[in-house]
Amino acid sequence: MLQMSGSAVSAETVVPAAVPGRPVEPDPERNLALGALAGLLLGVAFALARQALDQRVRGTADVEAISDRPVLSTIPMRKADDAHSIYLELDPFGPQAEAVRQLRTNMMFVDVTTGKHSFVISSTLPGEGKTTTAVNLALAMSDAGTKVLLIDADLRHPSVGTTLGLEGGVGLTTVLLGDADVHDVVQPWGGNNLHVLTAGEVPPNPSELLGSSKMHELFERLSEQYDFILVDTPPVLPVTDAMVIEKLTGGMLMVVASGETRKRHVSEAMRVLETTGTHVAGFVLTKAPAQPSAYYSYYGGEHASTRPDGPRKRKRRQGKRDKRMSKSRPHAEAAASARAERAVDGGEALEFRSRARQRLDRRNGSG
Repeated sequence: MLQMSGSAVSAETVVPAAVPGRPVEPDPERNLALGALAGLLLGVAFALARQALDQRVRGTADVEAISDRPVLSTIPMRKADDAHSIYLELDPFGPQAEAVRQLRTNMMFVDVTTGKHSFVISSTLPGEGKTTTAVNLALAMSDAGTKVLLIDADLRHPSVGTTLGLEGGVGLTTVLLGDADVHDVVQPWGGNNLHVLTAGEVPPNPSELLGSSKMHELFERLSEQYDFILVDTPPVLPVTDAMVIEKLTGGMLMVVASGETRKRHVSEAMRVLETTGTHVAGFVLTKAPAQPSAYYSYYGGEHASTRPDGPRKRKRRQGKRDKRMSKSRPHAEAAASARAERAVDGGEALEFRSRARQRLDRRNGSG
């Protein structure tokens, strides 16, 4: 149109063209900022989702959200390759031993309110560490000068005798059946203050035996002879044995395993205990993540003082429970021997084993 109108066309350079100093796309700084923001949002969303979906007890806050009973102690987890169950004796300055001593102190305060000087130790399900807790708590109380009796009332899967390396063929069921007097079956462990009443032979009717009048009379008799009684019982959810025994004691100590026990199981157990009128004195959180501590490192708490050669040999095929118990027995015998050497009358345990084996031989011969 300009040419048809006869107008002249002219062009003038305003700004000379130049090569860009940086590429227009991609923009690394912008992309990095957007990526970091997106990653942060995804991480927060993942953490919130994991927290909402995680149904396992992780810490004391999870227990306190379920029950108003206090958490009396938190016991850290030991190393994966450490088969020691009696860590109070084999590693006396470790974090686990100090946690048990804290539990002992708190239990003394709880006992002031009950005045019965006896407690049941149980858990929601098997494998949460109730027997290990019971054994080490009994040791801690005996070290404080208290005359302690540890009773294995888990008549379905007894393990106190194996853990401590004691004779388990005669015990609580033997006394309840009238085949022996309680003084003949109570075994000293490593000294004068700790005595153990193992379960004995597994009966077909555990709940009936534990709830019998003979058990009530036996417990009253033992309460007069010992300063403190701890009773290891089966878990709460599978059977009712723990609730039956609790009626004779000052309350129940519930053991909960960090990272293993599910919250719904703890809630269900608390509903069962509330329905049966069982008094829960408090909780113990076991297998908690270990926390580094300069105090424990200063006292050399990372090394156990006794390490036997290894597990004993067994003829039959071992299951998971058998393997765990066979690993713990040599350590238990070593710990008992070490403590017995320091005791004045350390020969009582050997005399008991001899009497127990003779009694079993006579019973087998008569059968």
